[in-house]
Amino acid sequence: MPVRILLADDHAILRQGLKRILESYPDFQVVGEAATGVQAVELTRELQPDVAIIDVAMPELNGLEATAQIRKRVPKTAVLILSMYNDARYVTRALNAGARGYLLKDSVEEDLVGAIQLACQGQSFFSPAVAALLARQEELSAARPVEDRYELLTERERQIYQLLAEGQSNKEIAGLLNLSLHTVETHRTRIMEKLDVHSSAELVLSAVRRGLVH
Repeated sequence: MPVRILLADDHAILRQGLKRILESYPDFQVVGEAATGVQAVELTRELQPDVAIIDVAMPELNGLEATAQIRKRVPKTAVLILSMYNDARYVTRALNAGARGYLLKDSVEEDLVGAIQLACQGQSFFSPAVAALLARQEELSAARPVEDRYELLTERERQIYQLLAEGQSNKEIAGLLNLSLHTVETHRTRIMEKLDVHSSAELVLSAVRRGLVH
């Protein structure tokens, strides 16, 4: 049976390019495509693919949070993160979310097939530049880790945090997530308390610094 693959990226042209590469191999089958993190989670639950390839920067729910939800709800699906950022913050969070690998977009054509094959065998794959970054980080592992208040947020709060940082109003978020306006306002208050931010501008800036929005 072919390896069943889900592609999640908000750029249709990139999805089409990846699909062409993958479907040139008889052992691969693209069974679904998603343009947002929320769609990626929903389609993974529905389609149960063997591998999900997910971009870091997506609307509604970023790829790292989508990965965490997928790994919790569909543990059989291996997740490969696709990113243009060779940044320790992203790589570390991807690993913590349960990703099986981290691929850079500028080398995806060379790395993609091997990454999928290894993921299906339960192994990890990192683009060469990412592997070098991880090696350097390991050398510095004796440094004391810095606590991030983001870890205090619940899954729902993280999703609302991203939507707020993307500029969505409380009312828009309520409609998008099928929640009451009061519930969203309560979440917003708790998010700001947990992150120790005191204005919308500070909230957006904190999300940019964490790499959640760009």
